[in-house]
Amino acid sequence: MGKLYIIAYRSIPFTYLFGDEEKRENIVVIENGLAAPKNRFLQITRFLFCGKCWLPICILQLWFKKSFLMQLKEIKDDDTLLLFESINLRATGMLYHLLPKNLVKYNWFGNPIYPLFKGRNPQPCLEKIKKFGFQLVTFDPQDAIRYGMSYHNQFLRFPKSEELACRVDIDFFFAGIPKDREPYLLRIKAFLESKGYKCYFVIPHSSSEYISYEENLRYVARSRCIVDIYQKGQSGITRRPVEALFYNKKLITNNPEIRNYDFFHSNNIFILEGEDFEEIPTFMEKPVYVQSDSLKERYSVENWLSFFKEMKK
Repeated sequence: MGKLYIIAYRSIPFTYLFGDEEKRENIVVIENGLAAPKNRFLQITRFLFCGKCWLPICILQLWFKKSFLMQLKEIKDDDTLLLFESINLRATGMLYHLLPKNLVKYNWFGNPIYPLFKGRNPQPCLEKIKKFGFQLVTFDPQDAIRYGMSYHNQFLRFPKSEELACRVDIDFFFAGIPKDREPYLLRIKAFLESKGYKCYFVIPHSSSEYISYEENLRYVARSRCIVDIYQKGQSGITRRPVEALFYNKKLITNNPEIRNYDFFHSNNIFILEGEDFEEIPTFMEKPVYVQSDSLKERYSVENWLSFFKEMKK
């Protein structure tokens, strides 16, 4: 069996999730070098010529770093390529022409498709990426049906024992950018605080207000319940329900599709319907049902990666 090559930005969340996995001999992470150059002339020439036919590395390095291209050249026919949360039509065309023709290639989408295209029709671009030999994989079941993609669940790294052993001093925790949900989140927060609950909501409006992913998880460990409000056009679960599952926390969410997941338990998950918050205190009185490690394993990063290594061409 060949190696699994992952093209990804080495962000803090990515490093947290994949740090231990990258130490395995059969997994290689390549820093994402597909972004367009800042030089306007190079942007125009890349748009005109890149991805339309085979080009030698001496030409490609006008638009991509040579070190990145040389790493790509190490990929062999029996390996697998995973493009992680990145969409770039010209770059995927370059990969198609540069890499072995029989290479199995995946493009993973961990966010809803439509917002990524900012109102434009995603279908033409997605179809072109498919023609470049990429199998498109999404966390969202409705996107999978709508755009002819494969579905795969969200995932998380199992927390270490010391990450779980902390004092719980927050009742409700949320962290996420405002999107179209901030007014609704603030109404939830106001209701909860009126009932005497301690809430900590991080809704950043500037870079100085963001918290790191590791800090986010420390707040998850300190909280009794995670708040999850999904954006319009989304049916797949965010990573928050998986965090609640792994950290044995309660969850309140407005995503009704969560009923269809195997970890759903009415003691643990409360589904919000509009402005009806009155049943939340009763829900919070119920004891948490701790799911088995075997069930949690289905949402582990190890299991997530095995999907791409074992899926047939």
